[in-house]
Amino acid sequence: MRKAIVGAALLLGLAGCVSVQRVAPTQQLVDSEVTIRQAEEAGAEAVPQAAQHLRWAREQAREARKLLERNKREQAALLLQRAEADAALALALAREAPARAEADQARQQVQQLQQGPVQQ
Repeated sequence: MRKAIVGAALLLGLAGCVSVQRVAPTQQLVDSEVTIRQAEEAGAEAVPQAAQHLRWAREQAREARKLLERNKREQAALLLQRAEADAALALALAREAPARAEADQARQQVQQLQQGPVQQ
């Protein structure tokens, strides 16, 4: 599952880098900041892999803001695409963690039931 999410995020990121820039960098900045907030609210800081991608997204958004101030729009746009991809991946990983924990717990319960008779 995790490999599929990472693979999908990388493909989306690469597709974004290849596509023609149609969204203004200022809108990209807003979009990346929204996704960063969503990842934070989903608990990305508590999931190690998600936390790393969240840190990268924040750093890239901060650097892009500086580039926009210097009117380096194309460089800022590329950084913001990366920030958006990292934030989206952090969000996906944060959302996956509770589902994985629940699935692991259910698997353990099934194994316990298979190993012995039900105690009443």
